[in-house]
Amino acid sequence: MSSALAQAGYSYNKETLVWIRHEYAGIAYSDGDEVERRIASIIGHATDLGVLSDELRPHCTDWPSLYHLSGTRANILRPFESELRGDILEIGAGCGAITRFLGECGGNVLALEGSPRRASIARARTRDLDNVTVVCDKFDDFSCDQRFDVVTLIGVLEYANLFTAGAHPTLAMLERVRNFLKPSGRLIIAIENQLGLKYFAGAPEDHIGIPMYGIEARYRNDQPQTFGRKELAGLIKQAGFLSTEFLAPFPDYKLPVSIVTEHGFSCDAFDAAALAWQSVRRDPQLPPVLAFSPELVWPTIVNNELALDLANSFLIVASQAESDILVSSDILAWHFSCDRLAQYAKQAQFIRNDVGDIKVLYRRLSKEIDFWSGQKLFTFNLPTAEPYKHGEPLLQMAVWTVTQDGWHPDDIGKFLLEYIKVLCELLELDLREVKTSKSSKLPGSAFDLTPQNIIVLKTGGYATIDHEWALLEPIELGHLLFRSLITLLNTVTKFGRPRGGEQLTRNGFVFQSMAAAGFHLDENDVERYLQREGDLRSAILGTDRSNYLEWEAGKSLPILRESEALQAQLAATEAAKANAEVLAHDHLAKLEALQAQLAATEAAKANAEVLAFDRLDELNMLRGELESITQVLLTTKDALNISNKRIAKILDSKGYKLLATLRLAPTKDIADV
Repeated sequence: MSSALAQAGYSYNKETLVWIRHEYAGIAYSDGDEVERRIASIIGHATDLGVLSDELRPHCTDWPSLYHLSGTRANILRPFESELRGDILEIGAGCGAITRFLGECGGNVLALEGSPRRASIARARTRDLDNVTVVCDKFDDFSCDQRFDVVTLIGVLEYANLFTAGAHPTLAMLERVRNFLKPSGRLIIAIENQLGLKYFAGAPEDHIGIPMYGIEARYRNDQPQTFGRKELAGLIKQAGFLSTEFLAPFPDYKLPVSIVTEHGFSCDAFDAAALAWQSVRRDPQLPPVLAFSPELVWPTIVNNELALDLANSFLIVASQAESDILVSSDILAWHFSCDRLAQYAKQAQFIRNDVGDIKVLYRRLSKEIDFWSGQKLFTFNLPTAEPYKHGEPLLQMAVWTVTQDGWHPDDIGKFLLEYIKVLCELLELDLREVKTSKSSKLPGSAFDLTPQNIIVLKTGGYATIDHEWALLEPIELGHLLFRSLITLLNTVTKFGRPRGGEQLTRNGFVFQSMAAAGFHLDENDVERYLQREGDLRSAILGTDRSNYLEWEAGKSLPILRESEALQAQLAATEAAKANAEVLAHDHLAKLEALQAQLAATEAAKANAEVLAFDRLDELNMLRGELESITQVLLTTKDALNISNKRIAKILDSKGYKLLATLRLAPTKDIADV
């Protein structure tokens, strides 16, 4: 590859380890000097550069660092991991999060990045991988004779308007990408959905930062642009890709924790909606309060077969071959757990066999398993496979309760009592003994039996799922209820207005709900629970235990009150007004340009008419002169004994080419002319 790049005019920079043209200055794209210098410094000093690096995870302290360093980024390509071992072209490498994953898959990776600084960071992230080559160039100018098995456009296609020339930049980019593929090669795209559900709920458009901007199709030709499913599929087909399959990453493609296939959404025995609604709050870019609760809407959307059209993002695989099988029909979905120490990172794959039975296949994502060797607090159990339990999470009952107007902590108290009853049934405990005190001791295996991991089966009864953690010591009932309520708080995007209009904080919600169930907490209880959770989560996630101790106890529940709704509506109206003024100004400028063009056309038309009349006068004069000369020749013909052929030559010599081209035959009488 090095010789091919050298022949194409690229030189190897020994400082940055990047291939670049001498005259290349870069593109105008950056996350900001401070951000990129910080990311470069973190990566430059790191010894563990892996996708699941335990060293890099603590540096994920804000959105930019999370986006560039988190191992969750790579989940978007994990469904195609087995296909990423050939020749790979990554377009838009950024700071190397995806580049690192591609390199670890073992293929020959050529990563293209338009920004010199970002290209150098991407190479620093892959500096220990000899199978990765980083090239700094603009995609439109990139030159390479090699053809690839896979080309990726992860978060890139939406920027075609900014960096690709032509009347239709997105189509032009797709067509140019196709030329880099081998005949059997595949294109993988990840991009936001213009009509994603979270944007209808009020989340701002990712690139412009204005709510409803994409949905209302306000994009200008000089801005990033996303598309709906049908339009995007049409562009891909028009570019020459005859087979296309859409998948839905949740919460979106940037930090996906679940990915659902078309077959997963169409399978009645599989609850694809659960993967969608439980991931909503995993999106760090959501605004504090939404117009509605996506966690309530997703089941309805899936039931009405609209999930792919309203997914927040698309994961697309396409090929040039017609009727190509891009994703096996037996795969329904994937779920990933990467926000933890590498030794505990896992993947769950949902597979349907020939007779319709669904299994969950598990695998560890880390190749090197080195379990925590300090003081043992828990055991970690990851089976190879287990049957899929079809039903609804018990947590959904609580979510439905608190998202309705008129709910009360007493309702959650009733839910907690029902939960304790189910818990005792699953653990074969005596309910009368357990519910007597918040200090009741439960087996350590109950630690992971929160309502999120208990399924209310369609056939009746209950079952546990994702039961991976077990404490080596018993757990207090109060602690288990506390962590279950925290899970609920971290799942709901928008609470309904409670009865009585009380302003509830997270702390107040927990205390009142527990009291309604007959368990009165005090601050010492909460501090003890938090200390225990901090120890456990630090050992599992590898993060500072203090991160969990600060659980935002005094923060108000996200409730959209009438005044706030009006303010949000007013803000949206003002934003729409501002954008309408911009659009009106743009249209006015275009109208003025068209009017000027029309005036110029009218002036040109008038000049043409004057010129035409002048030419007509000249033609009439020429015709009269020609007739006079012809008459003279006719009169003197016999006297001078001049032939018709001679007359033609005379006319030709006088410049009357029209008549001369007739080349009068000697047999014709001059009068016939």
